[in-house]
Amino acid sequence: MGELIIKKFENEINDLVSFMTNNSWNYHSDPKPSYEQITKGFNNGWYQEERETYWIEYHNEKIGLIIIHDINDTIPLFDIRLGNNVRGKGFGTKAVQWIVEYIFSLPDKKIRIEAYTRSDNLAMRKH
Repeated sequence: MGELIIKKFENEINDLVSFMTNNSWNYHSDPKPSYEQITKGFNNGWYQEERETYWIEYHNEKIGLIIIHDINDTIPLFDIRLGNNVRGKGFGTKAVQWIVEYIFSLPDKKIRIEAYTRSDNLAMRKH
């Protein structure tokens, strides 16, 4: 498969809008967010405040996004979004492994990590 690279989100608003609007998010509350929704959330600090956001890259292409919510809490929550063209290829498993290693290596100790998904999202429920 090759190695995934996880990189801190550095306010790349154009890449974020493109990624979020050119893919579908069938297992999220808003499967097709608009340009306006993404830019409003970005401008209101949604990707930075009390969160850490990371790009998932493969062969120098941004293929996914990891958002770790409540990063300062003892029980952070995470969201993984993979582009339509890379789903079902093991990238989600690698992303979850990275999240676990990262969260439990932080200096402020965590109790556990949480994620929510719909019951019909079988790929995510496997992990």
